[in-house]
Amino acid sequence: MTGAAPSLRTDGLFTIDFARIPLEPFSEMPPELRTERFFRVNELTNAYVDARTRDVVAQMGVSAPVAADRSNVWQWLQRKLACAGKLTPGAVELRRLILEELPSLGPALDLIDAAFEGYPGFLRGERTGSSILFDPGAPELWNSYFSNANPLYAAGNILAAHAAALALDDQGGVKSSLRILEVGAGCGSAAEALIARLAGRIESYRLTDISPGFLRKARERLDVLEAAGPIARTYQLLDLNRPSSTWRLPALEVDLIHAVNVLHSVRDVVATLGGLGELLAPGGLLVLGECIRPARGQPVHPEFVFQLLDEFRNVTLDPLTRPEPGFLDAASWRASLEQAGFHGIRFVPDFVKAVAAYPAHSLGAITARRD
Repeated sequence: MTGAAPSLRTDGLFTIDFARIPLEPFSEMPPELRTERFFRVNELTNAYVDARTRDVVAQMGVSAPVAADRSNVWQWLQRKLACAGKLTPGAVELRRLILEELPSLGPALDLIDAAFEGYPGFLRGERTGSSILFDPGAPELWNSYFSNANPLYAAGNILAAHAAALALDDQGGVKSSLRILEVGAGCGSAAEALIARLAGRIESYRLTDISPGFLRKARERLDVLEAAGPIARTYQLLDLNRPSSTWRLPALEVDLIHAVNVLHSVRDVVATLGGLGELLAPGGLLVLGECIRPARGQPVHPEFVFQLLDEFRNVTLDPLTRPEPGFLDAASWRASLEQAGFHGIRFVPDFVKAVAAYPAHSLGAITARRD
């Protein structure tokens, strides 16, 4: 791996020797992600989640008074602790060490800390996840996290935009007037990355989200782009959990649908995918950027935060397409897309090979088409 960082005391916490990670399974990733820094960001964040998981369990005690509808979250914490890496320093010291190396990880650690502070009340049924993670007293928490200045989150945006460009180029004949729909646009960082990657090829871009506040942030972020070119941008509220017939989106008028870190949290993933497929013009492309489980049942560190939210946990389960709440594994994504009528499904990078090379790998982009 290139881009080696100076050795730190945190190196002893890592699950793998970066110099031994083979490059070939990651060859389809963009150059800025084929670096040691990319893997260090994941390892350091995971170590911090392990430390905060340990703290939550210690605070609650062995006989924790956990509310019945939160018991699955308590079980996740127990599993995460059981499969944690080497014992870490205390969270306060570990945070200092991480920020000493990567100050830009501050927003990710802030969000983990916000979740940590709320966990005891949440597990006892005294607080909701929304009241913890969407505190009016911390309005910039999500804007800072959903940012391309945050290396943890930016990696997914960069990879999804790169996968979109690969799929468009593979299609043959470069279309220069793309009509793009983004669902779950958040604060606009995924759109920012995609517009930069497809500069000069976009005719229109419609950004949608369930949150008016997020859409306002997205508009603010994209309005300052100077290199975007003459793109017609529109913004629309959209709840993907409502029937697709109520979405008020024109069918067969979209060349590319972009969704980064959103579809894992819809209630019925196959139904939502089917509704999105109806919006694609013939030969249109769906691009997903997702945290993907390396294996079914294996905890992944972003769950420490997001499982506090009801919509993350309360989903329609199916043994083939959605065997567990939260993030999907690669086989479940493929089955869900196939059931929704998509074909030409491609993972970037090849997810099976990537996990074989680096067992903690959980970032992927998926492209697919629906005629």
